[in-house]
Amino acid sequence: MKTTVRRYIGKVMPDGHLSLPEDAAKEIGSVFDVVLMPIEEPDVYSYAESIARDKGFADLTEHDIEKIIHESRGIR
Repeated sequence: MKTTVRRYIGKVMPDGHLSLPEDAAKEIGSVFDVVLMPIEEPDVYSYAESIARDKGFADLTEHDIEKIIHESRGIR
């Protein structure tokens, strides 16, 4: 079995669960080694939000911005 390492930015949800990318969330019962490293979330999101405003994309949702950030970092 080939092992693939995937990196992504997750968020702790209000119920205490960690958000997962869709493909990982479908692997019910799988066990992963998880390392939690905080990121400077306000800086990342405020930067993306300012770009969205400047480019006329003010209607983007937080999910849209997260997707842009993940794709810009090569994270799937």
